[in-house]
Amino acid sequence: MTEDKDYRKALGFANASAIKDYMSAKDLKLINWDLIQLYNSRLIESFIKIQSTMPTDHLSIEKIVTDAYFTIRNNNLLAQFNNHGRSIESVYYNWMQGYITATIFKSFIEERLNCKLTQNGADDLNKPQIFAKKSDPDFIDANKKIFVEVQAGFKGGKIDIKRSKIKTTLSDYDYYIVCIDCFNGKYCILSVKELLTLPESVWYKNPQWENALCYTIDESKMKPWVRRYTLEYFYTECNNV
Repeated sequence: MTEDKDYRKALGFANASAIKDYMSAKDLKLINWDLIQLYNSRLIESFIKIQSTMPTDHLSIEKIVTDAYFTIRNNNLLAQFNNHGRSIESVYYNWMQGYITATIFKSFIEERLNCKLTQNGADDLNKPQIFAKKSDPDFIDANKKIFVEVQAGFKGGKIDIKRSKIKTTLSDYDYYIVCIDCFNGKYCILSVKELLTLPESVWYKNPQWENALCYTIDESKMKPWVRRYTLEYFYTECNNV
């Protein structure tokens, strides 16, 4: 009703949802920065281990984490993170896992796709004033018309691709989803054009992701990112003894 809207506007609220959060005090969020510092320590420790297995030049994990942390904290960017009922600290940790994975695997991906990638999308910490957590592809090579989305996994088991990750409006670009399985040390590169040719029957409603349509990656597509962990390596080494 118009009277209700006028009343909410008089109180300083544009919609019913905002005033509900205000009246129930759900808008008051006290961030546990001590816990986030513990998360930062775990991020540094775990990604130093992960990066030690990679065949590319190594970056400073501590600098990546520290710079991202202070950018997020000093610019109040945690307010941009959608938590879907989870704690804001947990959302921060998961977002940072994906961010660090994309950062340290960038050169690895460039080598395999023979391209030069730059940051893409609104969730760019180099531009905190316009930061927004959206589902844009992580990287772009504008010259070769390539988009790259990095999806990182840390729990093992099957790896799913959300159908919502596939941007059908980017048809004039080659668009790839790079799955990095940090639990098992494996990766695969999927062409979105090929995913779009899959039959409807391979997509299923995933209850863990609010029944979003998903496609489970065939495990045979995943391969180690370090040659020394492959059977080929052990066979060669044994023959050289």
